[in-house]
Amino acid sequence: MHLKSLELNGFKSFARKSEFIFDVPIIAIVGPNGSGKSNIVESIRFVLGEQSVKSMRGKTGSDLIFKGSNSISKMSRASVNIVFDNTDRVFHLHHHNNAKINIDFNEVVISREVFADGGNKYKINGHEVRMKDVHELIASVNIGTSGHHIISQGEADRYLNANIKDRRELIEEALGLKVYQYRLKESLRKLDRSEKNMRESEMLRRELAPHLRFLKRQVDKIEKAKHLRTDLAESYKIYFSKEDYLIRDITESIESEKTILNERFSAVNTFLSSHQNPDNVSVYTEEKQIIEKKSFIEGWQEKISLNTRELGKIEGMISLLEKQELDSKKPVENKTKKHPGFSYDQVKNFFIKITKSLNLLKIENIDAIVSDIKSELDVFVKIENATVERNIVDNSIEITELNRKKQILIDATTEAQNYIAELSIDISKFDAELLQKRSAERESQKHYYEHVAVKKELEGKKELLAEKIHSLNGRITSRNEEYNEAVVLIGESEIQYQQTLVDEDNAITEITQEQSRRLLERSKIRLEDMGGGSGIETLKEYEDTMKRDEFLAKEITDITETIESLHSVITDLKQTLNTEFDAGVKKINVQFDKFFKLMFGGGDAELVSSLVKKRSKKRVEGEQLELIEDEENKEKEYGIDIKVKLPRKKITDLEMLSGGERSLTSIALLFALSQVNPPPFLVLDETDAALDEANSQRYGDMVEQLSKYSQLIVVTHNRETMSRAQTLFGVTLGRDDASTMLSLRLEDAEKYAK
Repeated sequence: MHLKSLELNGFKSFARKSEFIFDVPIIAIVGPNGSGKSNIVESIRFVLGEQSVKSMRGKTGSDLIFKGSNSISKMSRASVNIVFDNTDRVFHLHHHNNAKINIDFNEVVISREVFADGGNKYKINGHEVRMKDVHELIASVNIGTSGHHIISQGEADRYLNANIKDRRELIEEALGLKVYQYRLKESLRKLDRSEKNMRESEMLRRELAPHLRFLKRQVDKIEKAKHLRTDLAESYKIYFSKEDYLIRDITESIESEKTILNERFSAVNTFLSSHQNPDNVSVYTEEKQIIEKKSFIEGWQEKISLNTRELGKIEGMISLLEKQELDSKKPVENKTKKHPGFSYDQVKNFFIKITKSLNLLKIENIDAIVSDIKSELDVFVKIENATVERNIVDNSIEITELNRKKQILIDATTEAQNYIAELSIDISKFDAELLQKRSAERESQKHYYEHVAVKKELEGKKELLAEKIHSLNGRITSRNEEYNEAVVLIGESEIQYQQTLVDEDNAITEITQEQSRRLLERSKIRLEDMGGGSGIETLKEYEDTMKRDEFLAKEITDITETIESLHSVITDLKQTLNTEFDAGVKKINVQFDKFFKLMFGGGDAELVSSLVKKRSKKRVEGEQLELIEDEENKEKEYGIDIKVKLPRKKITDLEMLSGGERSLTSIALLFALSQVNPPPFLVLDETDAALDEANSQRYGDMVEQLSKYSQLIVVTHNRETMSRAQTLFGVTLGRDDASTMLSLRLEDAEKYAK
């Protein structure tokens, strides 16, 4: 497995997409200061999950994005892709945590993007993942988060500056033992959680004990009421069976009544909606005909009345003229008296009386009126005890004319009476027809109002039916409430019952059911007085509490076994870790001493185990400050110290080394770590800057030796180091303030390095 390529886009000074191909064991990155060489190293840190922006020479995530220049716009994001060869399938992940990530490919690509708001996105082979997934993946090929595979100029002596405890952790990670630390921490965490669960379970069980004892006493009381509850259950079965029968019977009766009532109501409504309200009186054609005929009769009667009056006048005139003729022919009896004759006023008054009589003339009293007129004429011409001489009067012509007119009037009157008779016959016929229709109408009205009365009666029955339904619903509600109460009191399984078949001799009525219900109430009161009213709930609670107590007891047993198992696992992990660590330190010491002698021309160097001093807790009593032992950290903990001895110098302590000596010592240690558990690649960022020519030669030899185990990416200004590389990448800063890159093979680089 080796590093294949690195691609930068918008990262720091690399505004344009830049790709570095790593296809040889040693790659050198060269260029003037400020050109962006170290940005390549930082991009590797970045893409492998480095979280400290400060370690990448920035303050915030946005500082990692190209800021822009006069000719290139500011970027909104930066990305880095790193490609590893995975032909040997050395990368692996725990599939239960990363089931969606497929790394079964010849290449593994890790990508990371940073955005202007500081947000990050990680990908493995194109699938978005968590940062911890990236860490887990690179840890599987011995690339840890400690960064021992990337050594920058300012971090070369990190192993030397670390305290003995932190140094041990760094070396553990370099040895690939971090997995044991993860497991150990996880086991300790589980142990802490188990001990906490143990305390909680024990506390819960202690709290549960008084309640469990109380419930036990309640259960004893419930057992005493068991027989009474059994009897009550039987009574309930009988009661509910009969009640259900009664409810069904009432329901069927109501439904039958409702069906009949609805059918009758529908029929009545259909009739009433199809018949007109009789209050709206019908007007028949016969009525119009009768009115019209009567109007004609009145017209003819008016004509008869006029004719009669005229006829009376004529007859009066005739009578008067005849009287005059008759009187003129009678002898004069008293010659001594001479009749004076009639004055104008007398004749006028006479005709006024006659006219008034004629105005009162009606066809039915014509004879009486004519008789009165004749009497008046007699009075008019009668003069008591008087005889006068008269001239003979001849009125025959006038009488003849008057008789002719009289006959005309009589004929006209007869004709009118004939018309009236015909009209009367028609009216009688129409009256008969109208009477028949009115009779039919009255019969229809009678039938209509009979239906109205039936509707009112049905509405009344509907109200009564509604009351029955309301009463039935109330009965059903009461039955359900009684049943629910029985379930609470007895238990649903205890009151399951069969439907009752009732014979005629043992009928179920509301009265008998009410009597049964009262007996039930008495039994319930007795049961509640005995403390068994809610027995089912108490028994259930007692059972649940017992199960809870048994569960807690079993849980305490299981937790105890788990704690014992965890103690065993922790002991085994610590033993394995210490064994592996001690073996690894021995291997490191062989290489460390070898590289140290090579770098300094002699001397000795080794890693030694050293006891970590525990911190004591402080306790203040009054004004006295007392240091007490930390009971939780009684177990001894060891770190790693570094012992060196320079040739021809009496120096054994790291603090006594010069800067150059510290740098050579740290390089020797790092190279030794790389030899024991080689990472797939090693980045050396100007770690040779402080070396003189002689040490540069030794450094170059070590680089070549390391390249047999790890691929080397060396950022350097040292010509000796350059000469050991097979490929050179030159980095410069262009006029647009963006880094550019060119690559040279070894044969091209040698002329620049020497």
